[in-house]
Amino acid sequence: MIIIVSHGIIKGNIVHGLTREGELSMNATRVALLESSFDLTVSKPENLVFSCPALDLLDESNMKSLLELYTPLVKGTDPSVGEVYMASWFRGPMLGLIYMLSAWNKVPDLSLNNLTVQIYKAAYNDHEYYATSFLMHNVDLLSAPQQAEEREEWTRKTLIAFFEQTVRPVFESIAKVGTLQVGMLWSQLPTSLAYGYERLMNGDESEQVKQLADQNFELVKSLEGAVFGRSKNPLDVKFRMTESLGDPDKQVRMKSACCLYYLVDGGYYCFTCPRLKEAERKEQRTAYRSKQQA
Repeated sequence: MIIIVSHGIIKGNIVHGLTREGELSMNATRVALLESSFDLTVSKPENLVFSCPALDLLDESNMKSLLELYTPLVKGTDPSVGEVYMASWFRGPMLGLIYMLSAWNKVPDLSLNNLTVQIYKAAYNDHEYYATSFLMHNVDLLSAPQQAEEREEWTRKTLIAFFEQTVRPVFESIAKVGTLQVGMLWSQLPTSLAYGYERLMNGDESEQVKQLADQNFELVKSLEGAVFGRSKNPLDVKFRMTESLGDPDKQVRMKSACCLYYLVDGGYYCFTCPRLKEAERKEQRTAYRSKQQA
């Protein structure tokens, strides 16, 4: 059931973090981080315009209705825009899961039956837009085993469960009723994966956390293609590099796939879009650098 409003089993140890004062404070800090950085929340946002259980995304009729609602909200001029934007909903939870595995050795339940999709009005620099978050109903944390070998296998199974049982069914549901092949949906995630890796490695986390994160990011890219329903892992890609927009001595990573922003009302091809011709990229560099020197 879709609601429009006006405004594999993994073994581990459950951590009930809301029973003692110290754990309550730590848990509140963690919740704040998940909400601000990874689009995972335990509360309903203000200006909510749409809500539905994540499991409803697997129903063909519900998915079709949601895409018809969502594409105009993000100003898509083609149905494919809503499809790739919906795929991007899973960027935050994906990076959040890797972070939690690396920094906390604990994770919440990110299965579809524990999540509710929330679309709400947000604002940035006085510009209104529609954002999406996942409401987690059960916020108990599942703790990793203490032994290193058991922890490594548990981490692997946790990642597999997320991609195979949470993300994959939704992507296949989108592809079933939409206009794009499922491969295009998976291709929206590798650029975010690489960005999340760099952000964490350049952040203030301890060296131990960064070492675990490095292992976990590599583990994601080493998963078999079958986990994703593909012949090979769609997150294990080799990025092309190109000269930076503003600095001729700097190379920047190109996106793994087009995000279709050019099909958004008022949109255009991103500078690092693989669909942009190199001659057009060169023109953008020249124009930008001339403007900077003016």
